[in-house]
Amino acid sequence: MVPTRTPAFVLSLMVAAGVAGGAGCGRTDQPQQQQAGERRADGGAPVALAPRGKVLEAAENESPAASATPRAGAAAAGPARIEIPAGKLVAGSTPGDKGRDPALEPALLEVELGGFTIDRALYPNDPAQPPLTGVTRARASELCQQAGGRLCTELEWERACKGPEGTPYAGGAAWDPACAKAPASCASGFGVVGMGAALREWTASDVAPIENLQPKAAAVRGATASASGVDHRCAHRAAVDPGASGDDIGFRCCHGAPNAASIPSPQWQQTFRRAEIGPQQVAELLASVPQLRDLGGEISFFKEPDDVNLVLGRGRTRLSPGGTPAVQSEGGPPPNTTLTTAPLLWNPVPGEEVLVVTGKSDDDAFIVAFLRLPGERYRIASSLLLKGDPGPIALGFNGYVRRRLSWATCWDCRGEAGNVTYRDDNRVVITQK
Repeated sequence: MVPTRTPAFVLSLMVAAGVAGGAGCGRTDQPQQQQAGERRADGGAPVALAPRGKVLEAAENESPAASATPRAGAAAAGPARIEIPAGKLVAGSTPGDKGRDPALEPALLEVELGGFTIDRALYPNDPAQPPLTGVTRARASELCQQAGGRLCTELEWERACKGPEGTPYAGGAAWDPACAKAPASCASGFGVVGMGAALREWTASDVAPIENLQPKAAAVRGATASASGVDHRCAHRAAVDPGASGDDIGFRCCHGAPNAASIPSPQWQQTFRRAEIGPQQVAELLASVPQLRDLGGEISFFKEPDDVNLVLGRGRTRLSPGGTPAVQSEGGPPPNTTLTTAPLLWNPVPGEEVLVVTGKSDDDAFIVAFLRLPGERYRIASSLLLKGDPGPIALGFNGYVRRRLSWATCWDCRGEAGNVTYRDDNRVVITQK
């Protein structure tokens, strides 16, 4: 048995989640998450990972110069209809982007679209008249047909919005609030005006259902004038009852044969899977993160089951008044909870995968969470360093608890344990109890 130690000094780098702390760190799992987890608990074959390239910086830590490019400028007069050439669209957004909902926005989905024509402005596509709102999707489709066109598919809408350069917002890399006040003056790179500026827009596409989470619904693009800045992104997507109508929903028409490509909805995956990744691969990931590149020393993993037993043993032992170890309990992890020191691939919600790794470098232990991107790229999500504490650190996970796992250097010891939580705002935080 090993006596309980004084908690080490902890340096927390909440690179993608704000300030560490217990308040507001996440909600308890909803019933639908538990139901989905009943068929996808922990276990199963490990997943071999092969990281490529540098780790992407968290959106919160990107320099303003990298994300504040102004829009293209006021829209000049143009034709009533815009020809959009055939080409590749990278639909959706990068995991970890501000405002991204992983259940709705695909992760950098590459799609080849054929050419089509789109109305320059919202229906009735007449600068002398305000956009028509307050109609259902079926009625919007009828009106487009009467005008010799059709409702645009959502991927056609997104390509017209992102323009030939694939910008996050119509006309640039950042949201310009002036577009909400004068939508007709803001054009995308293709010259289509008012996209994502002041109204939501019906599309002909559907949002595919996700079991116990999202029913089938109509795909709506754009945002209202009062919406948060990130909601004006071209990738922003909402699921709306097609029979609804409102003063904040308009539509625009497209012409030509519709593109058949669609966005598949992500499904529930196994909550936790073992990840096959070596210490050298982790060292390369850490070296490309500015906040972690000075960790120093050779990266190594903790041993299993020896170090798991050590963490448990510390929790069962307390110092007596005379300073000698005294066994207080034979407790262990809660029911259905597995302790491990191995890297884990975590699926907290559909469409999101998080790699959680623990290890040490010299006398410093660490926990790091990376968002997994397509093409085996990664983005830093959150990290916590235990300076001057060599660990070991064990992770505790329950396949029926989707949004949280635990970590500890001493099981059930205050100050030497905490949680890794996936919050309602789709951020990962690592906190200490």
